[in-house]
Amino acid sequence: MQRAPIWVAAGVLGLVLCGCSSPAATTGGGSGGGSSSAGAAADGPEVPLTTQDLERVCTDGLGFEGLPAYDRTKKTVHPAQLMNSTGDGWTSSVPVDGDFPKGWFLGYEDKPEKAELVVCVERTKATATGKVCDMEADGKPLKIRTYNTSYRVRVVEARTGKEQYGHTGKAESDECPVYIFTSDDEDADKYYNEVRPEDYRKRVKPYIAP
Repeated sequence: MQRAPIWVAAGVLGLVLCGCSSPAATTGGGSGGGSSSAGAAADGPEVPLTTQDLERVCTDGLGFEGLPAYDRTKKTVHPAQLMNSTGDGWTSSVPVDGDFPKGWFLGYEDKPEKAELVVCVERTKATATGKVCDMEADGKPLKIRTYNTSYRVRVVEARTGKEQYGHTGKAESDECPVYIFTSDDEDADKYYNEVRPEDYRKRVKPYIAP
């Protein structure tokens, strides 16, 4: 996902990072539109060829038979792929270092066929707060409208597409951000308070880590 230049706050007090999502890292595809690169060996079951192929686990509950079976009773880390959606398709992501313990989620060098789980994090609703923040972009003043959001987090078995856990919540704040990132498909004058890794880290832990 391409990112626009950073918007820097003008005269904002306090650091609020709850909506400052790190750029999503994708492997072999962008968000939205189904992926067609998934396949199978001539004599084997279907496996994802890229991490982006795993979006279908979030969208349709359709897994990949060739992936390893998930057994929660095994006291080991069960590798997961993180998928994010803001309402227009899904993007495979790699968490920022420090957001989750190492090994919980697939990294840039990991192969998608290692995934036992897919963690689907999506924005389900956005509501204007009525707050307007004075920011600047390229040295010019810019007013940013802020939005609270509702979100849903699901832990889904990558092999079967079966949901293991689901949670809904809200991300709300009445403060202005210090900076934001915008993507090509979002309005540059809007800021969304999004769910943070610390908001769902403990919720997914029982399914990923022993």
